[in-house]
Amino acid sequence: MKNIAIIGGDLSGVSCAYFLDKFSGIDSKKFNIDLIEKDLEFAKDKFGKFQYGQEIYDNGWHSSIYDQGILFYLMIELGLHRYLIESSSTKKVFFTKEGIKYLPEKLLYGYPLDKKELLLSDIFTFKEKLSIVYNMHKTMEDENVQNMTVEDFFTENVNNNIYYKLIEPLLTSHYGSDVSKQNMVSIMPELSFLTIQKEYINEILEEMYNRKVIDNISIGTEHRLKFTLKSFVETLESNFSDKVFLEFNRKVEKIERKGEKYLVHSNGSIYKYDYVILALNHKNFISWFKEDEEIQNFFNDIEYVSNIVATFVYKRENLHINKEIGEVIFPEESEKFVTKLEYVSNKWIDIKMSGIQIVRAYISRQESVRRLSSRGDDEIRKIIEEEIRDVHGFVGDVERCYISRIEDNYRYCDKKYNKKINKFSEYLEEKYPNLYIIGSSKKATNLENTILEAKETSKELLEKIR
Repeated sequence: MKNIAIIGGDLSGVSCAYFLDKFSGIDSKKFNIDLIEKDLEFAKDKFGKFQYGQEIYDNGWHSSIYDQGILFYLMIELGLHRYLIESSSTKKVFFTKEGIKYLPEKLLYGYPLDKKELLLSDIFTFKEKLSIVYNMHKTMEDENVQNMTVEDFFTENVNNNIYYKLIEPLLTSHYGSDVSKQNMVSIMPELSFLTIQKEYINEILEEMYNRKVIDNISIGTEHRLKFTLKSFVETLESNFSDKVFLEFNRKVEKIERKGEKYLVHSNGSIYKYDYVILALNHKNFISWFKEDEEIQNFFNDIEYVSNIVATFVYKRENLHINKEIGEVIFPEESEKFVTKLEYVSNKWIDIKMSGIQIVRAYISRQESVRRLSSRGDDEIRKIIEEEIRDVHGFVGDVERCYISRIEDNYRYCDKKYNKKINKFSEYLEEKYPNLYIIGSSKKATNLENTILEAKETSKELLEKIR
């Protein structure tokens, strides 16, 4: 009988326990899993929520999922698909000094696939359109995509104006942080790998567009959870078999390797495990490896993305906005704090039917997050309310406002990290066999990746046990 410790009861740890339990089979008794969480409940502060009337809404960075990818299929597997509400058809627009600018229809990763549509768009000046006509696509000379930033990749392939005025603000809005200096392979792996294999980037993008890939930020069906992400974590918990033991209110002081086993020091006692999975932020476990310079140096170099999300609740009659608009994106040059205003009640009519309208503001440019993180909730509220007025003129009074600050939401995917991660993984495997690190300190940069990484790790571990 093998014993597995999963330390950290966030989405990453709970998902890993779920997949280990599921893939091992109902009758398998080859191992036990201790899911260890220092708080009295899972994901205590990770997912903000608020209640209005009988409905409970998420107030965090992740509020919807798309109809492709592992998270959507996991919802189906758990029988939760009936609680997914399909989004109404809305448009993304830019807010500029000249007012609202509508995006071209046919885009993938913000990359325009139709030159005619692009030239008809009012996003670009006449001079910029002339430049686009003669130089929209370039021949990619540097094929070493693994070492390219997002900025390098797109400016190598398209007119610079297209990247800075169209692609960059869209991707920054979608990925929740400034993308230009982040690594292409880490942010958009499928596009990167296909580009390495093929020569013609435009053909690759056309093919991906037609397949409606999950990272397509302009098309695809979006769904709102008719429950909170916290409820989703609790649903995963309710599906555990008797192989999984929940250990709440259990703080881990340190772990140490003893031969092929690991000793976990917790609440004054010592527990022995064959496998250990660290599913928590590195700040919570780096002290356990204070004698290990490799681990200390690796994690001290990591940069993280933080976010601020503000949710505004209006009485239905107090907010009058164009019902076609689902998101307003502020380009970097506008010097605004907010990179996206999402009109939730335009996308999901059931919210408006409940007598309210919701606007959610995402502050994702990291310089803006740093400037605002020390300010109070009332000050942030005033800044965003002013921007809503800039876009629409006078709007009614806000009934409620909820500010959610998400520190170290996920890692910043720079080239430095990407170069070091493979070497670090090899070091871990050699120095700490049967110890895994998952979640925001490793590969997980969004909900989809978090679930996928947990699934891959559980499969790898089960192969060792078999």
